Amino acid sequence: MQKLSMNELVTFEKKYSLWEYQLFNYPLWIHCREPLLNTGIMAERRIVRPRLSTMFKSFIFTIKFLLTQKKYDKVFFLMERSELLEIYKEEKNTKKILFLNPEQEKVYKGNYISSDFFSFLRLISRKISFVLFYKKYINIAEHLEIIGLDKGLNKYIKIAMGDAFFLKLLSFILWKKNEKIYTGAVIPMGEKFVNILNSYEVQHGVIHPEHPGYISIPPVMNTLILYAKRYETILMKYGYKGNLSIQEYKKTFFERNTDRSYTIVIYTQPLKSMQEGIYKFLHKYRPTNVFIQKHPKDYFDYKIDDKFFVSATTPFEVEYPIMYLSSIIENFTLYDKDCYIYDVKHSSIDIKTFLNIYTSDTESQMIIMSSLDKIYTTIQSRML
Repeated sequence: MQKLSMNELVTFEKKYSLWEYQLFNYPLWIHCREPLLNTGIMAERRIVRPRLSTMFKSFIFTIKFLLTQKKYDKVFFLMERSELLEIYKEEKNTKKILFLNPEQEKVYKGNYISSDFFSFLRLISRKISFVLFYKKYINIAEHLEIIGLDKGLNKYIKIAMGDAFFLKLLSFILWKKNEKIYTGAVIPMGEKFVNILNSYEVQHGVIHPEHPGYISIPPVMNTLILYAKRYETILMKYGYKGNLSIQEYKKTFFERNTDRSYTIVIYTQPLKSMQEGIYKFLHKYRPTNVFIQKHPKDYFDYKIDDKFFVSATTPFEVEYPIMYLSSIIENFTLYDKDCYIYDVKHSSIDIKTFLNIYTSDTESQMIIMSSLDKIYTTIQSRML
């Protein structure tokens, strides 16, 4: 598929008025930006079919919620990531409820409703919308082909139309007056442009000058909750139009009391060259002081003992972090800690430019090497 820089993408969007592709006022184009950009790694989430008992339980509790939803002031729809869940834990209003989108690692022990049934409705919506709005889809697909875009983009248009239809469905079944706080679960990404649910989006990763979800987009109608002041500055500099709120929930999570301690942690990404490099390294050295924190979309089988897998680590628990382009880098640079960068030489990535996103206004050093063997040897020598 054709890849563009952010500047090229913005120019292209303006030239062909691509943001005007809409369904129920939902801009479909927001789903097409990431696969076109040449500055990132696309990671598709593997859909794991839940067990029948799990789906039934999710259905029962979801219906119960819909019948009693007016008693809640705040409804949270979140991915199962420890730092994100901090925003729910910090909420002092007791009239709250949590819908959780399960990840590989089970990190939450409190009460919640699985979002599996809503995800099922979303899947059905995608199937139905393709039939109901087939003519609209064909018109958009033909236009994209005429202006020179790859047919591979069509699947994202299908997904966008399905999510627009699903969001419309949610607007009929969810009560408007309570606040919906979301990220990565249930609520489609285009909700920010219509705010049909009375919603607040939670920042869940690094926002930088080439982020397709926040930079050079149309006016945003809901509120974006940021976890650090620096991102307000970045957004305002690049013309973000929308309400911003700052809640430092990540800082609270990082600075909590903990008795865990790890010498080396490798933070993986769903990139074959990195996965295979980690696998070879682990089975060559079989180190006892190296642990793995898997990316939520990393499904690679590393064939190591479960005791070497960790989750939700903080900068204060890890002495030597190793990663590639993970947003985890930000966690360590916030506290001026050095990071070891395993450069797998991805063809479309300018690693030094990318790392500048994380190292501005910090004393952290990015130690870049193309071999895990060299990184490990360097760390071992520093430990002596």
